[in-house]
Formats: sequence, structure tokens, C-alpha cells
Amino acid sequence: MRNIVCWFFCFFAFGTPLTFETAKAGNWSTNESESTFAQPENYAVVPQTDPGGKAVKYGNSAFTTEIPEKARPNDATISLYQNGRKVFFDRRKSQGNLYTITPKGNAEPFESTPNPKSKILEAQLTKGYILSYLFYDKGTIKYDGLPKAGRLAEDLNDQTLFFTHSTGKSIISYIIGHAICEGHITSIDERIDWPLMSKTLYQGQPLRNLLNMSAGDNHTIDPKRTHYVMGKRKHHRDMDLVTIAKLLEGTKPKGDKLFYNNFLSDVLASYVAFKAGDEYDRLLQIVFQDKVKIENEVHFELHKQSSSGSNYRGQIQTRASYSFLITRKDLLRVAVAMMKDYQQQTCVGKYLKASQAQAEKWPKYSPGKKSAKFLLHNYARKYGAQIYFDFLKMDGRNILGTEGKSSQNMLIDMDNSKIVVTQSAAPAWDQRIFMLNVISDGKLPN
Repeated sequence: MRNIVCWFFCFFAFGTPLTFETAKAGNWSTNESESTFAQPENYAVVPQTDPGGKAVKYGNSAFTTEIPEKARPNDATISLYQNGRKVFFDRRKSQGNLYTITPKGNAEPFESTPNPKSKILEAQLTKGYILSYLFYDKGTIKYDGLPKAGRLAEDLNDQTLFFTHSTGKSIISYIIGHAICEGHITSIDERIDWPLMSKTLYQGQPLRNLLNMSAGDNHTIDPKRTHYVMGKRKHHRDMDLVTIAKLLEGTKPKGDKLFYNNFLSDVLASYVAFKAGDEYDRLLQIVFQDKVKIENEVHFELHKQSSSGSNYRGQIQTRASYSFLITRKDLLRVAVAMMKDYQQQTCVGKYLKASQAQAEKWPKYSPGKKSAKFLLHNYARKYGAQIYFDFLKMDGRNILGTEGKSSQNMLIDMDNSKIVVTQSAAPAWDQRIFMLNVISDGKLPN
């Protein structure tokens, strides 16, 4: 699927920049000795390009599924792409290129309270880019935000499917934790022994290297478009893993420097399918039906089917991916399940703690950069097992973060049972104010 994966790079907002209009706001610094973040008293929403104007189609793709991260789309454009994603979903489903986990009927409803007054959040939901905002606090949803009715061509609701983008990488990691606990994988130090990839750089490496994005594969993947493998100008999901394995034949790992990319997470997704074998469907049922207790269907996109002459044809180990489609509250349920595993020190919780303990220095930690506020990962010092850890000004606290293209994010406070989950049309809102502050201070912005 083209343009669905997350490219992490620096950028500046188009039009008038997001600004703070008080001196107090300027106190938000990178001084790590400060215990909390300064709260702005006045916040200006990054303006849309041509607000009230006609919809804009970006690029040459036949699909209107992914708005470029630098764009500042108006409501008509957001609506166009929302509809385009539905069309894309229906097409993928009709082609047999989606894997679907159905709900079991055991979803637990959330307790909730009326939304507190928050002018900043209301401004975002009225004319900004946040499309869904959920603040969960000790078992209760304290803020449940969607764009006001009538703003978009079709109102968003609890049945609307959103792409997770790279937050799906963290979900794959969570599935790997379950695969270890179910006995399909021995540990994160298990050596990859996979006939499909036996002639590639991945064979023989510890699983830990793949989880930490330190598999030495930066010479096999385009560094700017990390869904291109071995020079092919084709999205890796438009090829099956049999084809990609042939492209990678003879490659060897080069170093162990962290190289964040998208293809490697699909390798992990397919490795789990290989290891689980005939128990793969049951493994995903354990995760999503028994543990998360989803309310709606969850889907992930499949790689292209292997050719008819392949011995691997029809096998999920050649097709699995991290590209999930999930509803907003089911994504919150994933976050809650991860939090409870961690807190209760279940087998999977111990996997998450081990992932945190062995996380490596994150090279894109850059909180002082002018555009840092638009990307959550700029505030994480460490990355491990497809998850961000060790966030700025929260030293000693157990905070787990995920980030997907255009800010499809989760931030989980394991110590205080607080979670923020967002879906967004564009990364043009301040991660400090809507995520980091909320988790750091335990309260919503005014």
C-alpha cells in the first residue's frame, strides 16, 4: 500500500506557525531539571491552507488515502481523504488483501465523565487537525473528543477506522510478547532461523536486533523512502516476501547502528506468522479478543499474494504487516491492555519491562529543535522493541510512547494509569501541550 507508512523527518508548518502569545509559554525549555512543562495561556491553532475552500488532491496516486505530513489541509480535503481511505479499505477487502480479527462480544465499556472545559482542545476539534482525542485516567475516560457534528462531510464516530501507521509497529511488538509467552518464540534473543529468509542478512541475527531497528540493513533500504527495498521503486507491500527475500539474497548485516525503517517491521510481523504456524489465528485471537477485548473488527493490510508457482503461496508468513486499521476506542483498549500487563507483571508485562530495560539511545531526540513540538519522538531519549521510552522531563517515570504518521499516537503512564490516544489529519499541533503535559501533570490543558 503506497504512502501508508510513517516517514519520520523534520519539517516546518506551512502558513503561520503555531505560536504562544504569552511570556509564560516561552518558559517551555529543554532544561531537564524542570519537573513539569510550562502551560501556555493562549494557543493559536496552525491555520489551514485555504480554509473553507475546495478539496485538494496531493500527488499522483490514484488513491486519496494519505495526506502529506507537511500539508495543512482544509476540512474539504480532510473529508476527501477520509472517504478515500474507506474506498481503499473496501478495495483491499474485496481483493483479499486484508487480515481481519473479529470481536468476540466481550468488549468492556469504558466508564466516562462529561468533558471538562478545555478551550485549547475545543479549538483543535473545531478548526485544527486532531480528529480524535481520548484521555483515560485510572479506569475512566476523562475527555472524549471528536470534531463537532457537521464539520466534515461524514461525522467521525466510534466505528470509524483509522490507520495506526507506525503505532502499528508497537502493536506488532506487543504481539511478539504474546508469541514468546505462548511458546512460539523462545525470547527476544532467539536467533532468526527462517527458511524464507535463510539467504538474507536477517538469518542468524538475534530477534532483539530486529526489534531495536539495529539489524544492519541500512544498505538494503532507501533511507528517505523506507518502504523501498534494494532499489526497487515499488512499495514493499506490493511485493510478497518471497520476492523480497530473493532481492535480499546474499546480503549481510553492516554494523548495528539504529536505522529506523518501515520494511523491517513487516519482517517482524511475518516472522511471528512463521513461528506461530497453524496457531497464528489463535495467537491473534488471544491478543485482540481475549486480552484487548476489541469491540469492533481490527484489520491489517497484507502483502501481495505469492505467485501461483511458489511453495509459499497462501502462507501468511509471506504477507503479514504492521499496517493496522482500528477504531479509536479499540486503540485505547490496546493501550489499556499493555498498561495492565506492565503493572500486573504478567508474562507479557515482563516482556515490555525487558524491552524498556534494553532500549537503546534514540538518535532523533532533539527537544530543542524549532519544529520539535510537532513530533512526539523528538522528546524520547530511548527506543526499544518498536516503542519509545524515557521522555523529556519525566526522568525515572515509566512512560511508554508510540507514534504513527501524522500523529496517530499513544502515550501511557504505567505508574499513574493515565493514557492519551490521538488520531490526527496532520502533525500540526503541539505534542507538549496535548500529550506530554497531560501525562506529566495528570491534567488536561485549559
